[in-house]
Amino acid sequence: MTQRTLKKTFASLLVAGTLCTSGMVAAQDAEPKDAEAQESGFGSTFQGWRGTASLGATSSTGNAEASNINGSIRLSKTVNRWEHLVFGSVFKGTSSIVIVERDQEGNPITGDDGRPQRTIVKGDNSDRLALGYQPKFYYTPKTYFFGILDWEQDEPGNIDSATRQILGVGHRFFSDATGFLTAEVGLGNKNTDLVLGDDVNGGIGYIGLNYLNHITEEVTFNADLRSDFGSDNTFVEVGLGIAFKVSEKLAFKIAHFSRSNSDLSSGDSPLDSNSDSVTSLNLVVDI
Repeated sequence: MTQRTLKKTFASLLVAGTLCTSGMVAAQDAEPKDAEAQESGFGSTFQGWRGTASLGATSSTGNAEASNINGSIRLSKTVNRWEHLVFGSVFKGTSSIVIVERDQEGNPITGDDGRPQRTIVKGDNSDRLALGYQPKFYYTPKTYFFGILDWEQDEPGNIDSATRQILGVGHRFFSDATGFLTAEVGLGNKNTDLVLGDDVNGGIGYIGLNYLNHITEEVTFNADLRSDFGSDNTFVEVGLGIAFKVSEKLAFKIAHFSRSNSDLSSGDSPLDSNSDSVTSLNLVVDI
């Protein structure tokens, strides 16, 4: 991402966040405040935010070494007919393997002692960071207008940075004790700066689906779909998960996450791929 684009993106997020906070404070001033909120400015600012945070990690050692960590956070707050969502995620992984050096014909290269020459190769196998903000205004109890401002970086996926600005409409088909189903459609703009290759910028269409089902009081299943599409690039992100509640605030979750980004591979590596997927066991904490 260029410095100019980065400044514009964070300026937009800052303005949106300032307007959001101002609206919340004004709404809260019209409501009775509890003693704790009156004593502390932090109480009135963060009161009412709810959400979840998850964390998962793996590590292996031996002939090959690998470690990865993934985490996410999702917070929401409702003020009158407004709902504000703040979300972020991180995927970070490294690996080290020992390989035998070979000549152009594929034969092992041996040293003076007659043993094959070996090299330790280290590198990142995933390095993604994403942040976003989505305000919603409920025109009716089930239909809402929304905006999305988000940013991500994924250098192993050849994305130096990508930003989206989207406006659209969503509808909640049902929402009860068993779960909910929502769908969103929108239009916007996307700027993608590549590590290698020409940048991909332009208008996009957007669709999103979000489904959650409380199978039992302790078991919850969720399925999410996000996609934006333009003339030069199509992006699809799918998330599946099943969570097992072990206490009022704590759950273990088996999650599968996959994403596809067309026409963004650099083309200079035999492992270049337009898609990535992660399956993990995470600890989820209600906030």
